[in-house]
Amino acid sequence: MNSLREVPMLRLSITGLALVAAAVTAGCNLDVSNPNAPDANRAFGDPAGLQQLLGGAFRSWVEARSGYYVMPLDAQADNYTASWNNAAIRYYSSVGSDCPARCGWNNSPTASDAGLVIESQWYGYYTVWFAATHVLAAMKDGLCFDDDCSPTNGFKRTTPGSDSTTTVRNRAIAQMLQGMAFAGIALMYDSGFVVDENTVLPASPADYPPFNSRVEMRAAALQKLQAAYATAGITTWKTESEWMGVDAGTAYTNVQIQKLIRTMEAELIAMWPRNSTENVAADWASVVSYASQGVSSGTPVTWQFYIDISARDAGIEYVKSWGNSILTERVDTRVAALITTNHVNPWPAGGNPCPTISPDKRVGDGSYGPANSSDFGTVAATANAGTDYACSGIAIFPAARGQYHQSNLQHIRYHPLAGVGEGLPADNGTGQNPFYTPQMNDLLWAEALIRSNGDRNLAATLINNSRVTRGGLAAVSGSDADTVLLTALHYEQEIEFMGQGATPYFNRRRVDGLSLGTPRQMPVPAKELSLLLRSTYTFGGPSKPDMVAPVGGAGDNWSRPTVVDRWHEVQQARARDAFLGRLRL
Repeated sequence: MNSLREVPMLRLSITGLALVAAAVTAGCNLDVSNPNAPDANRAFGDPAGLQQLLGGAFRSWVEARSGYYVMPLDAQADNYTASWNNAAIRYYSSVGSDCPARCGWNNSPTASDAGLVIESQWYGYYTVWFAATHVLAAMKDGLCFDDDCSPTNGFKRTTPGSDSTTTVRNRAIAQMLQGMAFAGIALMYDSGFVVDENTVLPASPADYPPFNSRVEMRAAALQKLQAAYATAGITTWKTESEWMGVDAGTAYTNVQIQKLIRTMEAELIAMWPRNSTENVAADWASVVSYASQGVSSGTPVTWQFYIDISARDAGIEYVKSWGNSILTERVDTRVAALITTNHVNPWPAGGNPCPTISPDKRVGDGSYGPANSSDFGTVAATANAGTDYACSGIAIFPAARGQYHQSNLQHIRYHPLAGVGEGLPADNGTGQNPFYTPQMNDLLWAEALIRSNGDRNLAATLINNSRVTRGGLAAVSGSDADTVLLTALHYEQEIEFMGQGATPYFNRRRVDGLSLGTPRQMPVPAKELSLLLRSTYTFGGPSKPDMVAPVGGAGDNWSRPTVVDRWHEVQQARARDAFLGRLRL
């Protein structure tokens, strides 16, 4: 047995991180370098390199959360839509084309894009874990990030009264990143590994223990985030601005990071359920507690990552980049019919009309941009232009592929990040990329209050913060029925969660809003299972349950068969066939 810190590359063979993540998280443009990524020897050997590794971890998180292979999830949620098969979008979101209903996860090491959809978040989030755990392991061994250090206190860092600011900060950020990584796995996969700088691992992959269940992954994520929150409160500090994007990244105070952690905790609990039964049973009281201290509390803060030239189109952000490109993706007709009064779902024979009609200021009349565009079928922005949506009169998807989900409504809230050539003056694919906004936190908080029988007047106020302030819609009241409040809440979530990674998928999943056959979680990737000498499995589609482990297991944490088990099955099948063959003689 070896300690985690003593094994080369943190024994990354157990998760395939060291080699596979480098390729997976690079996206389709493998020539774009990561300016936050130091060389390995420097990163793992001195404080400056380890600190730079934290910046690279944030960048890896952005791609894991909102990268190329996340796009099919939003299409499965009938949120964005596209008929192209880039990142297997068409394969995973179409109905009745490749599969009778929705296709399940194609968990095969040779499944090309379909398989990479399953792999990308696994290897991306564990790459975040890898960087954070290296930093914490080095700190546990006595490494210091400040000038005056001696191993005399619990942190093994500094004497009382000396400057421990940077060391405390980096510890808090590394703990937070560990929590962010575990949270990503808990939200998306049925199981994973809970390992950290204190873990002792066996020498052989065949001896690794069963996976931790998604319940245990969630608990580990909350534990790490709570530890980060406590560490962040020890002293006053700011993050490095370059951690949140080179050139124009934002530096956040420790208090702002604490608010971010609370919102992450609230999101994890609220978005983790796989169905409506689990959603009702969620710990909504804890969501109230966390969200009340989140990014919309006190002085609101938006946590964002700056997308620079090296990170734009074919870089690390795709959900907003493609989702805000008029010639690439469209708003699904399900959402378009919800937020307008003149669009219908599904796509009608004559198409949905422009201009749009909606009382919501975020939708407006559908006008967009500085001038009329025949290429996009748009009309120049009027005084009634929407802030979040525009109407394009051109149907961009080939009719032969089916137009069921296509609408003429386009998401433009993050149009500066649009990377596929709208060519507006402000649109070059770079800019601030918001991930946690006050509106998102308000809606988590409001839902938790409603579902936990909390302050209904406060819940209504939190809903109105986006409904009235951004949307210009009639306010809801604490005296309204729960059905009225929840309807208004779900409407706001459709708009405010749009473009935020796989959150629309999680949000639809937990209220049983996904189409028949759509898998509700991902299996451990086949490549990973093969490294661990365990059999592959999958979810969803016409022949597999959408979220239940294969028959023969016990819940989410059963020990999957090894190659030896499979060999015994082959032997048994061979003996059975031989016996039946003798009977036929």
